[in-house]
Amino acid sequence: MPMWPAPELSTTDRAISAHREKVGTEPLHVAHAPATWLLIGEHVDHSGGVVLATLTDLEVAVALSPRSDDLLKVTIHETTPHGVKIIEDQISSGVVAERAAAQQPTIDERGRPVEPPTPEGGLAARLGGIVWTMIQRQLLSRDTAGLDVTVVTDIPDGVGLGDEAALESAFVLALLGDAPDLDDSPVRTRLADVCHQAAEMFSPAPPLRARHTVALRGAGDSVSVIDYADGSVTQAPHPQSADLKFFAITVEHAYTDRSAEIRRRQRFVADACRAFGTDSLRLLPDARQRVVEWLTAVHQVHGTDDTPSVGEAAAWLAFEEKETERAQQLARALRARRSEDIWPLLAQSQSGLTGPYGLLGSEAMVQLCLVRGALGARAASAGNIEGVIAGVSSRRAPNFARDMADDGLVVVPLGRGRVAGVLPAEG
Repeated sequence: MPMWPAPELSTTDRAISAHREKVGTEPLHVAHAPATWLLIGEHVDHSGGVVLATLTDLEVAVALSPRSDDLLKVTIHETTPHGVKIIEDQISSGVVAERAAAQQPTIDERGRPVEPPTPEGGLAARLGGIVWTMIQRQLLSRDTAGLDVTVVTDIPDGVGLGDEAALESAFVLALLGDAPDLDDSPVRTRLADVCHQAAEMFSPAPPLRARHTVALRGAGDSVSVIDYADGSVTQAPHPQSADLKFFAITVEHAYTDRSAEIRRRQRFVADACRAFGTDSLRLLPDARQRVVEWLTAVHQVHGTDDTPSVGEAAAWLAFEEKETERAQQLARALRARRSEDIWPLLAQSQSGLTGPYGLLGSEAMVQLCLVRGALGARAASAGNIEGVIAGVSSRRAPNFARDMADDGLVVVPLGRGRVAGVLPAEG
């Protein structure tokens, strides 16, 4: 397997050219967004935990122009190790509205929330869902018609680098390309919320909330420390240096679909938050004990249908508490420039993901990276793909990358990236 290709032209230049060729007109707006990789904490955002994430130099670009009908037509040019793959998809605003209606919450005869069906997803549906969400939140006019959208992406699919979140982040910026306050933090925060809400309603896989946040609010030379108890985003020094390189490693097309398991954990936390009237379990004193007691009472009154066992719930809650503590410790280690403290924390996190939290799938890849000389490795997106993020000393990095590629694995060097932004259509 060759190393991940690095095209000479930027994604924005290629998107403008491809849009002009496909649609026959200049794009109204063009935006770009980076791939993201996660150091730790991505499965605790819904409980108010702390997530550490950063940007890489791989990007996606979106060029769009309006249509006179209600169709959203998407053409994506996807870089792969074997060349460029072109995918086309389309959806009407009426179908998007129907799918949105199917996701609205309802209650059963006992007054308990009924979970909507798993979203159907699809490329055009996800982008159409963002348009629908922005209209509902009064960020776009209700008269917004169809769109021709051209996407060029160098972000590998299924490696754990947030290719979907990057596309959604670029698309939401392109929709508002002429807004004067588009770089303001409150606006970026609101757009990250829009992307996350739309992805929850229109994507079959549960979105990782931190990816939208860091793509829209991060910084290329640092790690974003996102505390979802209060919504704060601060920065810590980047671990990558002249002495340390990072890679994303995976088997090509090795997807792991544990979406139902991830949603089950998130739904349990959401139910517990509703029961205690709190936005976050981090804000609930003695949360683990009180939630377990509440779940025990639920089992006694309503039975155990559609709920985890007490043992499962206790293990999940313990993991989320410890993972947040590890994320806070990792942020302190980065700020103190103690790189040697990174690896034990990442190893503990990996063990917690595959142990108490029960999202299996990346253990063999982690061990292979360690055998090949990595200082540490952790699941890139546990429960979604088999890939891992590996840190390697610069001295060993060339041999490590070559050996992994010779094993037939996809090897993606992770450079530092730039935050999502908009540029004039004329480039």
